[in-house]
Amino acid sequence: MRSILLRLTLLATLGLSVVSKTPCGSKTCGNGECCSKYGFCGKGKDYCGANCRGGPCTINDVSVAKIVTPQFFDGIKNKIANQNCPGKNFYTRQAFLVALNSYPHFARIGTLADSKREIAAFFAHVTFETRYFCFKEEIGNRNEKYCDQSYKQYPCNPKKRYDGRGPLQLSWNYNYGGAGKANNFDGLNFPEIVANDPVISFKTALWFWVENVSPVIEQAKSVVATIPCGSGTCGDNECCSKFGYCGTDNDYCGANCRAGRCTKNSVSVANIVTQQFFNDIMNKATNGNCPGKRFYSRQAFLSALNSYPNFGRIGSVDDSKREIAAFFAHVTHETGYFCYKEENGNQNDKYCDRSYNEYPCNPRKRYNGRGPLQLSWNYNYGGAGKAHNFDGLNSPEIVANNPVISFKTALWFWMENASPVMDQGFGETIKKINGPECGGRQSAQVKSRVDLYRNYCRQFGVDTGTNLYC
Repeated sequence: MRSILLRLTLLATLGLSVVSKTPCGSKTCGNGECCSKYGFCGKGKDYCGANCRGGPCTINDVSVAKIVTPQFFDGIKNKIANQNCPGKNFYTRQAFLVALNSYPHFARIGTLADSKREIAAFFAHVTFETRYFCFKEEIGNRNEKYCDQSYKQYPCNPKKRYDGRGPLQLSWNYNYGGAGKANNFDGLNFPEIVANDPVISFKTALWFWVENVSPVIEQAKSVVATIPCGSGTCGDNECCSKFGYCGTDNDYCGANCRAGRCTKNSVSVANIVTQQFFNDIMNKATNGNCPGKRFYSRQAFLSALNSYPNFGRIGSVDDSKREIAAFFAHVTHETGYFCYKEENGNQNDKYCDRSYNEYPCNPRKRYNGRGPLQLSWNYNYGGAGKAHNFDGLNSPEIVANNPVISFKTALWFWMENASPVMDQGFGETIKKINGPECGGRQSAQVKSRVDLYRNYCRQFGVDTGTNLYC
């Protein structure tokens, strides 16, 4: 977390009197004081004016209801591609307005234009997270429980999952606990209520927004300190943390930094992934007539690696070796020792999820597994293509035809999904790569991955760490 000293220095620079030496929340200031956008209590416009976080903020006369009209709300819903959406009859304007009563400061601070911008920003994120109000719950990896046991204030219930739910896909035990405490429901033992009660669902979204995003909405560069970040969304000199948030200190730029100006070590990935290591994988391919044998090369991998300078470079030398071992364990398993460029199973499945409006499927194309990590589904082809300037939706075949792009897609998927959970053990990366194998459903497949990981760790002279299975 950013240090309190840094906050105090910033406030002093701005000429503000520091009246509280601890960060305030929406209900912690007293004696008619307001919680400022920097998280400190005081009086006057610097605390109670634009971007006041809590307390008796000076609100304007904007009517949020008159901006978020039925036409506006329905206009979002009407863009849903998949008409069989669980969220279509769940999210309503009325539920939003009822929830809004608990957050009278939402979009009521500053000018009329400020209010409109905040409402636009909130619904932009809501629209993206729910795919136009289609989804109530996360549709990705159902094996991830999103439990951070370091948050003792909000202990996880081992029988519950704290995955994304609601308009802003509330995730992690500490957010369920905090939202529940603020809105009088038991978020730790009954997290499902966020996907079952539409008013509470919107309350959790407004809670997260007001507590985290609203204080920085005036910053021109984007909401970088509070909403989930991707590989390119943090501001200058900031890092995307393993939890998917932007910041500048060691919690963000240190071990398991996801992207940005991560603190890299001196490890040379090329010195670990030697030509002999690469050839040894290929030489174990049982099928001599392998299309991948003349396709995958160490040089193609190293060329692709130039686009991912953080891969295998964060944390200690042992951390680097474990990440490289994990990546190539999955690559070896997915490609059959670099034998296959494309999925060799069901060729009839087009892997098209039409709920992803951002990445519409080309009906003449298939988004089946291709490349070192067998990239699948339209949203992954679209995302990888967007990151690497190729048309993954209309020309997905390039992943099996261009070896450098092929490795780039594998590294893209790894850095976006698997790398952030490496500190939780190899088993967590299995969940990210192919979660349906976990939970005893395909134990032989899991064992194959673990055996490969153990072998590569042994070659690199590093221990495997814990939590190898999923």
